[in-house]
Amino acid sequence: MEQLLAFAVFWAVWLLVPMLIDGLTTAASLAAVLAMRARRARRAEQPLTFYPLVTLVVPLHNSEQTLEACLRSFAAQDYPAQRMEVIVVNNASTDNSFEVFARMQQALGLPLSWHSILNKGKPWALNAGIHLARGEYIFNIDSDVVLAPDAVRRVVAAMTAEPDLGAVTGVVEVLPRAADAAPLLRVINGCEFFEYLAAFRVGREQQTLFGSLYTLSGAFSVFRREVLLRTYLYSQDTVTEDTDLTFELYERFAEWRVGCVSGAVAYVHPIDSLGALYAQRVRWQRGQLEVSARHAALMRRPLWRVRGFNPARILAVDHTLAFPRIVWTFLLPVLALFGYPPALIVLALAVLYGFYVLSDVLWMAVAWLDSNTATRRRLARVAWLLPVLPLYRMAIFWFRFSGFLHAVAEPGTWRVQDPVAQIRAGWRQDVAQARRMWQAMRRGSLPARD
Repeated sequence: MEQLLAFAVFWAVWLLVPMLIDGLTTAASLAAVLAMRARRARRAEQPLTFYPLVTLVVPLHNSEQTLEACLRSFAAQDYPAQRMEVIVVNNASTDNSFEVFARMQQALGLPLSWHSILNKGKPWALNAGIHLARGEYIFNIDSDVVLAPDAVRRVVAAMTAEPDLGAVTGVVEVLPRAADAAPLLRVINGCEFFEYLAAFRVGREQQTLFGSLYTLSGAFSVFRREVLLRTYLYSQDTVTEDTDLTFELYERFAEWRVGCVSGAVAYVHPIDSLGALYAQRVRWQRGQLEVSARHAALMRRPLWRVRGFNPARILAVDHTLAFPRIVWTFLLPVLALFGYPPALIVLALAVLYGFYVLSDVLWMAVAWLDSNTATRRRLARVAWLLPVLPLYRMAIFWFRFSGFLHAVAEPGTWRVQDPVAQIRAGWRQDVAQARRMWQAMRRGSLPARD
């Protein structure tokens, strides 16, 4: 009887509890989003009767491959061109980005300006552009982003209709990779597309409903000028300056709301490689910890508050569920050595895997309901990748866990090496050190050992 009880407790803790937590979270999130959409559908979008001046700030560093598409998407907006100004801020580019800009300045009917700063870094470029901006609404847009034709108008309409909305993020979708790309990159691209779709089409909407939006996306975020200029702007003291600014808005301006405009879409280019994906997620995880430490007052908010921004609860959930994932990775395969039948272990893993596949299918179904025709077609084309998504999410978890270790052991940087690059760099360093020692021994600088 005791063995049976221990058996039941073990599986309940390591399998049923995480499934229960994730299942309830998924059900609550999807129900809240569907309810919010139903309420929004009853309110017709009010057309703009006045077009305020808007400023699009584009921080740029070595973007000759993506800048033209970005600027052309601005010119294709259904917002009056004379009511937009575009400020491109170059920080230490060494490629032909300026030549691309100069060509677009002549070809497009937009007021484009180019500014260069000495300091290298995206926060410096953003802050310089913000100080130059004259618009009532300030859009901060990455140079590898392509805006949907109605993105600017939809954001302005939403913020005009809701005067207490101080800052928003749009929906960010990942562009498809070329058909001749390597199979692994195409699989990563499909999973990344699913991930962003769920995060913005469902996650950000749910966070908006509960007043808990975690990050105003650095790729596409918009601020009322009067709100942004009362902040400390973007910080150079963290690798996730967009999250830091979002936290500051919550901490200092209770009268302003932060949200997501689901109708405004921006498209970003896919990640270049598995190593680049690793570096990105390590940086995000490190930034989460850095920003949490910088905003202690927000971290002291009670965990049981349902509405409102509560980063401590988000961290608690993330790290509470982290331990079972570590156990799934290392302990479950070893259970066979402790007398558990292999068939039972495989069955448990299959049940767990099936649960997460079903969860992802539900998230994609809710995202599909609010997507445009092109996104729906792409969802149909890559639906076969949904069974791979739990494996992708597990890999992302370990990337994030590595980010936690980086935060403890190393100084912050935008560029993080992936494990393969780290091993190669370490090997080259060891070889160089051995060569120096050998040369020193030959010169007699070091005594040779027997």
